[in-house]
Amino acid sequence: MQWRIRARMAVGLSGWVVALVLLMGAHALAQTQADRLYLSYGLSGGGSLDAGRARIKERRTLELRVPLPPLVLGRTYLLPSVGYETRWVGADVPSVGEDAVDKQFHRIQLGLTLIRPVAPRWLVVTGVMASTRTDFQSSFDLALDTSWVAFAMANHQFEDTPGLGVTFGVVVLWPFDALPVVPMLSLTYNRGPYVLEVGLPRLTLLRKLGDTVELGLVGALDMQVLRTRFDPELRALNASYLRETQVRVGPTVNVHLGRDLWLSSSVGLSLINDYALLDRQRDSLNVRGLDMGTALYGRVILGWRPPRPQAKAKSPRPAP
Repeated sequence: MQWRIRARMAVGLSGWVVALVLLMGAHALAQTQADRLYLSYGLSGGGSLDAGRARIKERRTLELRVPLPPLVLGRTYLLPSVGYETRWVGADVPSVGEDAVDKQFHRIQLGLTLIRPVAPRWLVVTGVMASTRTDFQSSFDLALDTSWVAFAMANHQFEDTPGLGVTFGVVVLWPFDALPVVPMLSLTYNRGPYVLEVGLPRLTLLRKLGDTVELGLVGALDMQVLRTRFDPELRALNASYLRETQVRVGPTVNVHLGRDLWLSSSVGLSLINDYALLDRQRDSLNVRGLDMGTALYGRVILGWRPPRPQAKAKSPRPAP
C-alpha cells in the first residue's frame, strides 16, 4: 500500500513516556536524573520502509530544558519548569517531491511539580504538565495538539545517605494511547564510583573515573504520536495519527567542564524504529511494512548538574 505524509502536520508527544521522565526530574534526553538544565542535539539515521517504498531521512532533534526558580512554602517546594524542542523529520516518497514531506516541528512544554517531605527519607511528589507541538504553519487545534499529564509519586531513600532510592506511583494522561492511568516504578543507585538508574523510559549505568570523567552505557525509549494529514486512501481507513517508536542503546562518555557543567556524548544503535498508523481514538490500524529496522544514532548534551546533597552527620547517642 502506498502511503504519503503531507506537509501539514501537528504533533503531540506520547503522554506516558513524557510523564515517566518528568517524575524522575529530567527529560529522556538528560543523561542522568541529576541533570537539571541541559541543551541537547541528537541525530538518528534513516532507513527504508516496505510500505509505499518510502525512505525515512535522517532525524535531528534540538532540545532545551530550563528549571525556573523554586517557590518555598514552609516544607513544600513548588518547582516550575519550561522546555523547548525542535525536531526535523522527512521522507523520500515515490511520486512526491523530495521536500514535500520535510518538516520542522516545535514543542513547548510547561510543568509544575510539588515536592514535600512527609517522613524521614520519604518524599511526596505531585504535579502537572502541559505539552503542545506545532510547525507554526498549519492550523492549531488545542484539543488535538496539546497533551496533559498529572502524577502522584512517593520517593524513598534507603538509609540516611542519598543515593539508593526507589520511586513509585501513578500517572494520569490525556489524551492517552492505551491506558489513562499508568503505574510507574524506578530504582536509583548512586554511591561511590557507580551510578545506576533503572526504569522507564531510561536506563543509565555509569562508572566514575575520578571527579571529571564518567564512562558507561545508556538506553532510552522514545515515542512520538503525530497528527497527520494523510492521502485520501488512508483517510478512508480512518488514519489520523502516525506513531513513531525508538529504542536506543549505546556507550557514553561524560566530562566535567567545571562549575557544575558536564559535556556528554553518546554514539550507538537505535535498535527499534517502528511506525504505526492510528485512528482518531489512537487504536492501531495494523498496517504492515512500517518497520524501518536498526539505525545509528548520536547525541551530545551540555548539562548543568548541581552538587549532590551531603548526608547530615549523626549525633552520638548519650551514654546510658
